[in-house]
Amino acid sequence: DEVVLTGSGEFSSANVGSYSDISITGITLSGTSASNYSLSSTSASSSSASITPKTVSLSATKVYDGGTTLTGYVTVGTGVGSETLTYTGATASDAHVATANKYVSAITLGDGTNGGLASNYQLPSMTAANEKNQVTITARTLTPSLTNTGVTKVYDGTTNAPSGFSPTWSFTGLVSGDTEATLSNTGIAYDSKDVSATKITVSGLSLGSITGNKNSAITDYTLDATSKYVIAAITPKTLTASGMSVTTKTYDGTQT
Repeated sequence: DEVVLTGSGEFSSANVGSYSDISITGITLSGTSASNYSLSSTSASSSSASITPKTVSLSATKVYDGGTTLTGYVTVGTGVGSETLTYTGATASDAHVATANKYVSAITLGDGTNGGLASNYQLPSMTAANEKNQVTITARTLTPSLTNTGVTKVYDGTTNAPSGFSPTWSFTGLVSGDTEATLSNTGIAYDSKDVSATKITVSGLSLGSITGNKNSAITDYTLDATSKYVIAAITPKTLTASGMSVTTKTYDGTQT
């Protein structure tokens, strides 16, 4: 026979814990065989019942800073009304952008607002990334500037850089502990072949390496631009007249 009993009861508290003597009222019968039975009472009691912790969700996104600390970046989702929780001691499983499946590897929950109590919640798995625990680290912007000075050449009819020109760089945006970067390029040229030229542009820039004590990879950074320029000049080429001769002419009253 198919008979379903339904009713409603109320715990003495909404918080996680074990409870006894829970009254259930408004019990009714339903199902295909319900008419074959009757209830001796529409109320009952349960000797014990529990409220178990709800699993929170953890997500964090930050720009690469060379470390695993996630303070200020974690969102803790309770999924219960407007309840919120605080946290301390949050760290990521890895510091680098390209590492796949990063997750929050350590965190301590604290009481929040709107009735959010840490004791009513539990953490998701802290040993692997999953739908309730994910960390994203995005590349940090690195801004290179050309530091070459006094760049000049004598007019030669081309936009080629001066012989021996080699770009030198300074960088803004390296995290603490990173000290230097190398760049490669696909082209170096004046903006004009003529004396009117004002700059040399280094184009097709890409990161080659990062030096420092953070084990930073080139994927931890992104360049703010793929070309940079430096002030440069082209000076006029000196011409020397030689091999000229003057022919005899018949007097015509002029000096030419």
